[in-house]
Amino acid sequence: MKQDYATMQDKLTQVLGLKFPPVAVSLIRRASDIPQGVMELDKPMFYCAMVKHAMLGNVFFARDCAHACRRGAAALGLAKIPDDERTGEFYTNKSSFGSMRAATRTVTRSPQLEAGSIYATLMSPLEKAPIDPDVVLIEALPRRALELVHASVFESGGWIESMVSAPRQVCAALTVRPYLGDLNVSFACESARMAAKPVGLEYSDEGVLVGVPGDQIGEVVNNIDKIGYVKQRVAKK
Repeated sequence: MKQDYATMQDKLTQVLGLKFPPVAVSLIRRASDIPQGVMELDKPMFYCAMVKHAMLGNVFFARDCAHACRRGAAALGLAKIPDDERTGEFYTNKSSFGSMRAATRTVTRSPQLEAGSIYATLMSPLEKAPIDPDVVLIEALPRRALELVHASVFESGGWIESMVSAPRQVCAALTVRPYLGDLNVSFACESARMAAKPVGLEYSDEGVLVGVPGDQIGEVVNNIDKIGYVKQRVAKK
């Protein structure tokens, strides 16, 4: 049964003071799984730019041919990893890493889905999610991101371990890792920041990103205002 994502978005926005809506991401494995009426993205974009496009209120799906960043497409399981990324040459050529060993070590350890296992990405503001999302991406101030982390362990306790590196942050760290079951906190990489500019909504220098597994977002939303210091802060508004 599809959950009330509009209410979830409203609560998260109010409690966390979000400037932009959370983004619902579904990794579609078959063309037949795309809901009727959802429009296909009409121009190629980097996946990290698609996140911002969704924050602007757009609902769309994007097949491999619309993913302009081949590294993001590979991480998301839409395509094979490009040869120059597999060898590390792509990153050494742009001085992202000091050696091909360092670059390949980073790519090898990156979360990544099997090439060709995903047909398309489907994205929207959370309140407009046409199906249950696999991942929910939230851009928030660091202090509010901590509250999301706290809400995720409110009932279970324990610790959250996040994966952070230089490349592949929005696609691999913040989408694939949560898709595989682990909440992750990270930052928009430099490529993501540049890619978002043409969309008209840049990543905030003051913000961080939280990728929440879709099957955990209900629990996070339910717990967020149960936390003592959050409850006190909200009550003072």
